[in-house]
Amino acid sequence: MNFSLKYNRFCNCGKLVKAGEKCSCQKFRKTDAQKKHPSGTADFQPLKREVRSRDDGHCQRCRIKFDIMTYKHLQVHHIKSWRDYPELAYVLSNLILVCRWCNLDLGNSNTLDFEWKLQDESNEIPYVL
Repeated sequence: MNFSLKYNRFCNCGKLVKAGEKCSCQKFRKTDAQKKHPSGTADFQPLKREVRSRDDGHCQRCRIKFDIMTYKHLQVHHIKSWRDYPELAYVLSNLILVCRWCNLDLGNSNTLDFEWKLQDESNEIPYVL
């Protein structure tokens, strides 16, 4: 193994890396696309809370498609991918609460594989006291 500084470099982590290779620490670093994901922004945090409340704190896909209630590992999913439709990244009607596994299954398909309709607040049954 030739470690001539002419062809090799030091990574930011301090390791000497052969020319043309990536440091082993690179696999843990976020890509530029991951850094730009809307869910990591401060503007998205109130939307997350609103979606969680609107969708009753459970995975909508598990409830509708599999008839089970999943309350763990919940994530807010963009129905229309934020990469393909950046203008919809912060639109509440484009967001749905799903579990981690359903989010992975849905991916960036820009569609849902189950029937889901955003419940209109005017259609809610009023509480009687």
